[in-house]
Amino acid sequence: MIRALSDAISRGERAALRVLVLVLPLMVLINVAGRALKSPIFWLDELAVLMMVWLAMLGLSVTLRSREAVAVTLLTDAVPAGLGKLLRCAADLVVLGFALAMLVLCYLWFDPVTLWRSGFDFDAFSAESFNFVYQEPTATLGVPKFWFWLILPLVAFTSAIHALANLLDSLRAPFPVPGSESAAAVGSGE
Repeated sequence: MIRALSDAISRGERAALRVLVLVLPLMVLINVAGRALKSPIFWLDELAVLMMVWLAMLGLSVTLRSREAVAVTLLTDAVPAGLGKLLRCAADLVVLGFALAMLVLCYLWFDPVTLWRSGFDFDAFSAESFNFVYQEPTATLGVPKFWFWLILPLVAFTSAIHALANLLDSLRAPFPVPGSESAAAVGSGE
């Protein structure tokens, strides 16, 4: 069930990445043309930067799902397969721990309980918590930044789902039988 949820989330993330990869260069090209014509669109620069952050964050989550992140496999390649499986499980646990820590930090930062208690009044929320996350506007768009920052808890959640699915897959993988790698390699002609 977790793997199916992870796969569904990954499909949504990949669709969002495709849209961002298409829209982002268009935004930059439009602004390059605007600058060449001496009428730049300043808010487009800021939106492009924010969209690049979204692109990077969603890319992080997709990379965690597919296990295609840059990794140094010197140790896992050098140890026996059984120990390699344990190391992969440990790495999956570290990624899951990081995602959960990020989710907790985002919860503390956005503080939805205090926001709800203050009746979703941003001024009352800020007065009670001294947290101004909901009031800071973007420089040129004039939109509250928290709308763009919501990518952080979203990616923390999706990364936790992906990491949990990967951990469960690693745990379900059978332990290799000692000597079976060499027998399989000999049988395949390697």
